[in-house]
Amino acid sequence: MLDALRNPEHTGENRCWPCTAVNGALLAFACAVIGIWLPARRTVRGLVALALGTVGGGVIALRGYVVPGTPRFAPRFVAALPGIDDPHAAGPSDSSPDDPGSLASGADDATGERAADALVDAGVLHAVGDTVHLDERFRERWRAAMADVRNEDLATAVRSVAEHAESVETVEEGRWLVLSGGGPASETWLPRPVAVAEVAAVRALADDGVPVALRAPAASALRTFLQDCPACDVPLAETTTDDCCGSATTNPMAPPETVLACPDCGQRSVTLD
Repeated sequence: MLDALRNPEHTGENRCWPCTAVNGALLAFACAVIGIWLPARRTVRGLVALALGTVGGGVIALRGYVVPGTPRFAPRFVAALPGIDDPHAAGPSDSSPDDPGSLASGADDATGERAADALVDAGVLHAVGDTVHLDERFRERWRAAMADVRNEDLATAVRSVAEHAESVETVEEGRWLVLSGGGPASETWLPRPVAVAEVAAVRALADDGVPVALRAPAASALRTFLQDCPACDVPLAETTTDDCCGSATTNPMAPPETVLACPDCGQRSVTLD
């Protein structure tokens, strides 16, 4: 059970110890404040502080941090401390996730199957023998919707279709959108091309009778039919994560993934394997 809760991106050999120390210090301070100033009996204050310290310490141990957004603000904070080398100095990719997310992150296989069936029933996808084709009329409407989304505030656009997200933040000079449901464990990182493609697909699917609950999973599946970068509108190229956006695995012995990525912005839109 603990392995299912553990976040390998920020624990084990990938743990940022200065960031862990910062989180530990903040947690200790919060426990001290509660233990001293909480308007309650001394015994109650002690129990609340102990509970907070236990839960917070467990989150730091399993997830790497307890303060939301630590991977975004901690590298700059740690770099400013005297005598401490910035563990994230290699570049933006060090704070970005290994597996870029989707509006459909968290959806199970059954939901994915229902979304695929809904796309076929709506005529968005056509099954021909053993192959599946995207309806060209839908493709044109999707492209038009992507052009509209590119001209909007993307965080606002994502928030309008991601009802589960309590906040949406643009980071790394607009390359990523971070959706949060209220804590570190709930964060989903969307590369800009993925965000543009999926928001546009959700909007386009509204005209095809696809149920609201299935539009995000359907939009995620439709990315496999992209031909051009949703963010740059230039043809996508088949490449690997080593060549376009750095290795996408925490295991250095694992081979790079094959992806469709943009030659201009260097971000992937689709992972092929």
